[in-house]
Amino acid sequence: MRNGRYILVICLLLAGFAAAEALAADSYSARAARPHYDGASLRLIGKGSYRSEKRHAQMRVTVCLRKKTAGRFFDVRCETATASGKRANAEVSVPGCVKGIWRTSTVGEALGRGGALLNQSSAVSKPFRC
Repeated sequence: MRNGRYILVICLLLAGFAAAEALAADSYSARAARPHYDGASLRLIGKGSYRSEKRHAQMRVTVCLRKKTAGRFFDVRCETATASGKRANAEVSVPGCVKGIWRTSTVGEALGRGGALLNQSSAVSKPFRC
């Protein structure tokens, strides 16, 4: 009977530690918006963001416009933005709207003190046809 109590106490302690880790865990997400053509500026524009539940000293997001050529997507132009806090946004554009299929891709990174990488996530938008 005594061994059963020790096992129960150990299990409860382990469950408590697991719950504390789950509460301390941070959730990250990258989002890529579908490209759109702005007729006023005659540019194809892609937007992306990277978010976190907690504030970070440095977050970095890279947004690229990708064009499908020969069955594969290739980066045409990319822009990188940095921010502190819970969110980083970036926008990239190319002149005109070259005929074909385009996508926006986003890669976000959260950096800790000293520049250590805490998380990296990515997203790709739905295709857009020019």
